[in-house]
Amino acid sequence: MFEFFPGDHVRSSSVNLALMAGGSLADIGRWLGPLRDTPEAGLDAWAAAWAGMAHQQEALAAGDVRAGYLAAAGRRYLRASVYHATAQRQIPPGPTKSESYAASLQAFGNAMDCGALPLVRVHVDSPDGTLPGYLIAPDAADPRPVVIVYGGLDLTKEMLYATVGAAFARRGITCLVIDTPGTGELIRLRGVPSRPDYEVPTAAIIDHLQARHDVDARHVAVLGVSFGGYYAARSAAFEPRVSACVSWAGSWDCGALWRRRWDEAEAEPTSWFLPWVTGTGTIEEALERLELWTLADVWPRVTQPLLIVHGENDREIPVADARRAFEAAGSADKRLHVFAAAGGGAEHIQSDDPAPALDLIAEWLSLRMPVLPEPPVPALA
Repeated sequence: MFEFFPGDHVRSSSVNLALMAGGSLADIGRWLGPLRDTPEAGLDAWAAAWAGMAHQQEALAAGDVRAGYLAAAGRRYLRASVYHATAQRQIPPGPTKSESYAASLQAFGNAMDCGALPLVRVHVDSPDGTLPGYLIAPDAADPRPVVIVYGGLDLTKEMLYATVGAAFARRGITCLVIDTPGTGELIRLRGVPSRPDYEVPTAAIIDHLQARHDVDARHVAVLGVSFGGYYAARSAAFEPRVSACVSWAGSWDCGALWRRRWDEAEAEPTSWFLPWVTGTGTIEEALERLELWTLADVWPRVTQPLLIVHGENDREIPVADARRAFEAAGSADKRLHVFAAAGGGAEHIQSDDPAPALDLIAEWLSLRMPVLPEPPVPALA
């Protein structure tokens, strides 16, 4: 993996995620370069560098707006949204995190106001309250199948959009990026933690889709990114209306995985994170609650077409977990694709080379999701 901060996997992975979502290496080099020479610099310096990067893009975008260059302004605002979102990822809950997240939402809204993002806002009623999201629709006269995209433990719908863009729409599939329990607005603005039974929000989302006239909700796939792979698999196992499942990083037993990472001190730099996402008070309570996030007995219930995409050198979820998941899955139509280091994309969610993985996922789904209207059933004589 490209390590902007040599030997610092946590900060380097955040850089790669920002690049994956459309960030500029030139911007990152200018604003984060000084931090490489000051390893003692803390979270305040980290947040300030990303904020400066974002504010610069916003100032340039404002100039584009004054000149009438709305498409250019929209792209800059979207990049600023990514930078603000990256600033808050490693910051514990508090004023700095809240300000960075609010700034990310504002910049994304500015991009939408410029008409640069072909999105439709949606609000889904659910047992956890309203779930906000964006529909990315193909340019088609008729309703198309839908893929619901779930982020992992720290992605937002805005970052998801910046990552997947129009990859599915180009192939005739409507895409829904959405904040759900433990992610985005729900955890940051309303304090709604994650939940192990993710079929509950998935059912609410499909109910909403079935009530719409601009999508074909007879065919709804789920795609989970990173630990969202758990959400996708769990949804497919217990929500029969899911027609296909993609785990972009194959999950097996999140509780056991995080227990190991904590015991080996891998998770200590973000010790606040697990209690925050799980709605618990201490790290030990969080680890105990995470024992419910296991797919060991769930994968056999997944019978829909299944794709698991993983990296050979994944340092977040071991590739062995993806192989166990693949073997246990009950799907007759299933594929495991492991990106190897020699060809690129070997890191977690292929953050070192994401385009081939996204193309693979979109192409695989397009072959399993009917994109043409089905003929009407003839009436009985």
